[in-house]
Amino acid sequence: MQVYGVVHLKSLPGSPSNRLSLDEIIDSAQEDVDSLVHGGVDGIIIENFGDTPFVKDDISKRTLASFTTVVENLTIERDVKVGINVLRNDGIAALAIAEATKSQFVRINVLNNTMFTDQGVIEGDAHEVNQFKSSLNNYIEIYADVFVKHAVPAPGSKIENHAEELIQRAGADVVIVTGDGTGHEINIEDLQKVRNIVPSGKLAIGSGVTSTNVDAYEDLADILIVGTSFKFDNDVAKRVDINRVEELVRKIK
Repeated sequence: MQVYGVVHLKSLPGSPSNRLSLDEIIDSAQEDVDSLVHGGVDGIIIENFGDTPFVKDDISKRTLASFTTVVENLTIERDVKVGINVLRNDGIAALAIAEATKSQFVRINVLNNTMFTDQGVIEGDAHEVNQFKSSLNNYIEIYADVFVKHAVPAPGSKIENHAEELIQRAGADVVIVTGDGTGHEINIEDLQKVRNIVPSGKLAIGSGVTSTNVDAYEDLADILIVGTSFKFDNDVAKRVDINRVEELVRKIK
C-alpha cells in the first residue's frame, strides 16, 4: 500500500473566510509538506480545505490564481506524487492548477452521478472534465470519490454500481472510498463491494485511516489518503505531526 498525506490549505484570497496573506498560507502549507515528506509518505494531496463555505463547482479566478501560486511556491524535497483537490467540486480548476504546477493527479469529489451535499445538489460532469483533460499538455490522473463524504447519493443508489461507472464510463484512474465525514472511518462492507469491482492498483481509502486500524485495510486498498490522524491531537485544524506520519508509515512499509 501507498500512503498519501493531505495538506489542508488555510483559507485563500477570494474566499469569504480568508484572513491570511499568501505568504502566510504558503509558510503554513510548507510546514505540513515538510512533515509529510520527511515522515515518509508516497504522495501529497493539496486542497483548499479552509475555503468554507465552499463554492459548489466554480471557484473564483482570484482563488484559482491564489491556489496555483501557493502550490507553485511549495518546496517538495523528495520525489513524491502531488495531487490537487479543489473543493467543493471544481474538477476543471483542479486540472488547470495541476497542469500549471506539474502535479500528477487531481481528486474530484463528484465526477459522475448526483450527490446531495451541504452545498446543495451536485451533478458530476465527467464529459466536460475529460474533454478539458484531453486538451492539456501533461497527462494528469483522475482520482474520483464514490459516495463522497459530507454527502448522500440518490435513493436506491448502490456504491458498487457507482464505482463501476467511474472506472468504465467516467474516466477515473483511481476510485476513493470514504466515511460519511472528514476523519470518519469507512464502512468495511462498502469497501469490500468496491474492491470486488475496481482493478488492482486503483482503489484508495479517503478518510478515517489511523495507525490503530490500518492493518484492517492491508488486503483491501492500494492507497491510503490520510489527513486528520496525521495532525496533532487528531485535530484537522492543527499542524501535521511528523511522529504520527512516521508511526503509520512504519506499519505498512
